[in-house]
Amino acid sequence: MMDKESTVKSQFLLPLDAVVSLSYEVNGRQKGCEVNEAGTTFLLPDRWPAIQFFVDSNKAPSRPATPADQGATNPKRQKLDPAPEQLLVDGDLAASIGQYALFYNVKSDDYKRCAIPLSTKLAATFQHGENKKIKIDDEIVIRSWSDEKFNVKTRVVRIIEELDVIILKSDEKDLCNQSLPLSPVPPQKGMEYLMMGFSILHNKTSHLSLSAGIIASDVKRRFRYTGSSGSFKGDSGGGCWNKKGQLIGMQVEVEKVGHTKDDKGRPASPACGGRCCIVAVYDILVAIRDLLPPADSDEEYEWNE
Repeated sequence: MMDKESTVKSQFLLPLDAVVSLSYEVNGRQKGCEVNEAGTTFLLPDRWPAIQFFVDSNKAPSRPATPADQGATNPKRQKLDPAPEQLLVDGDLAASIGQYALFYNVKSDDYKRCAIPLSTKLAATFQHGENKKIKIDDEIVIRSWSDEKFNVKTRVVRIIEELDVIILKSDEKDLCNQSLPLSPVPPQKGMEYLMMGFSILHNKTSHLSLSAGIIASDVKRRFRYTGSSGSFKGDSGGGCWNKKGQLIGMQVEVEKVGHTKDDKGRPASPACGGRCCIVAVYDILVAIRDLLPPADSDEEYEWNE
C-alpha cells in the first residue's frame, strides 16, 4: 500500500519544502514507514487501514489542522486524520476489492502487470506497449496479490484494438468467485472511484498501489473516460471501482498534465503521471457478449445499445 508524501503535506497544510516522515506503533515501539526508491511514496504495512499513523515534520502547518476545541497540539506531530475535503483512499473499499487484484509477469523482469476479472473464466489486460507482441492463443499465467497460491493458466482469446484490451480465458480454474461485482452501467461524470494498480516500484519489483479519483469527463474519443487520479508505470490494466465496490473500468493510458511551478521555478504541484484514461467494463462486456455465459450477458446486465 502507499501514501504520497505530497498528499500528506497537503492534508496537514505543510509547505512543499517540508520534510515529513510517517510512523506507527508496533508492540509499544515506534516504527517508521519505508519509502520507494524515488523518495516520494510511503510504503504502508499490511492491515494499514486499522493502524494509527503519526506524521513528523520540520515545518509547522499554515493553519491548525485540528479543531480549536481540541486544545493545543504539537504542529509537528499529529494523528493522520485527513482533512474532509481531500479525496482519499477508502480503506474498507480497498479491503473488500483486494481479492480482485490480479497480475501476471513476463520473463524479462519481476514487475507485475495488471489484469481485471470479467467473469469466473474471463479476464482482461491492456494491449499497448510491450503487450502489442501478444497474439491469439498465447498463454499468460494470472496470479493474485491476496493469495500467493493462486495460479491460473489463461490463453488469449480476443484482442480489441479500439479499446486497447486483450481478453484472457481460463479453461480450467476460476479467476474469481461468481459474486464478482461488475457495474451494469457506464461510468458517470462526477463518479468517485478507486484504482488498483502495481505502480509502487521497490527492490526491483512492484507492489499494490491505490489511487482515488473522480470521473472528470463523459465518454470521449475511442471510448475513453478521463479520471482525475494520477497514473504511473504499472497502473495500465488496473481496475477502477466505484464506491459501491463495483468494477466500472480499466485504466489503459495517460493524459499528460504539465506541472505548475512556484515563484522560484520549483515544482508547485505533486508529481503525478497525469490523468488516467479509462475504458468502461460495460463497453468491454458489450464487445465480448458472445464469450460470456448466458447468465452473465442476459440476466445481470442491461444492455442499452
